[in-house]
Amino acid sequence: MYYFIEMSLLPDDSVSRGFVMGKVMNVLHLCFVNLQKEIGYNPVGLAFPEYCYDPEAKGTAKASLGTKIRLYAQTEAHLEALNLKQQFSRFEDYVHLRAIREDAAKFGFVCFKRKQVKSSVVRVARRKAQHLQQTLPETLTLLTAKGQKAVSLDLPFVHLHSQSSAQAFRLFIEKQTAQAPTEWKFSSYGLSNSVGVPNS
Repeated sequence: MYYFIEMSLLPDDSVSRGFVMGKVMNVLHLCFVNLQKEIGYNPVGLAFPEYCYDPEAKGTAKASLGTKIRLYAQTEAHLEALNLKQQFSRFEDYVHLRAIREDAAKFGFVCFKRKQVKSSVVRVARRKAQHLQQTLPETLTLLTAKGQKAVSLDLPFVHLHSQSSAQAFRLFIEKQTAQAPTEWKFSSYGLSNSVGVPNS
């Protein structure tokens, strides 16, 4: 049996859903980091029940995390340890928290994993130019001659801010089907390359 808490982003014309999702994910990240410090690993994984990705579609229909986040754990105690009611007290107008519920995982498992973008050609060229003591145009010419191209992703993402460097970045999230989990450990963002959470 698995346990989950569902969070719903409430509609608000004055604030975008993407902005609220970013704030929610930043708070969850800090909660997971604190839990990791306390017990040595993060036992809570995230699911996005309304996750949508269609590479053929256009606009917002193409990629979206949706308006719901589920936090899954194998024990109620791990969810309670997050103390979400207190953590999200200042977000009451934007986020609705439901009570802990059970999930028997009748519909199989999926994993939500972080997908990182490879560096742009210019960024790679800057580093190589410094290392090889060449000019940027020389290095760019060399890299493009080798066929290196900029890579971009069109997966659903959330805007976050690094706690260490305060730099903004996009956390791209990919959904894949998964087997029933044999271990139950997640990253400090509640994601995993292989550990599946119940499909909802």
